[in-house]
Amino acid sequence: PKAFDILACIGNYQQAVMKLTNLGIELAYDPGVMVNYLGHLVRHGIEVKDGDCIVWAWFLWDSVQNYA
Repeated sequence: PKAFDILACIGNYQQAVMKLTNLGIELAYDPGVMVNYLGHLVRHGIEVKDGDCIVWAWFLWDSVQNYA
């Protein structure tokens, strides 16, 4: 893979689930969790049961890293 995407989840919530839909996987997604994955290969979604959630995403590409 050329680069991984990074997601960081923060907020005031009790329960959230990250669904990797094309893999059929569901993961607990608690506040403060960071996830690395290949966004162009793995479809994902986040479901928050109660509260507020902000997800920060970093999208990394080789061309960006090579330029720096």
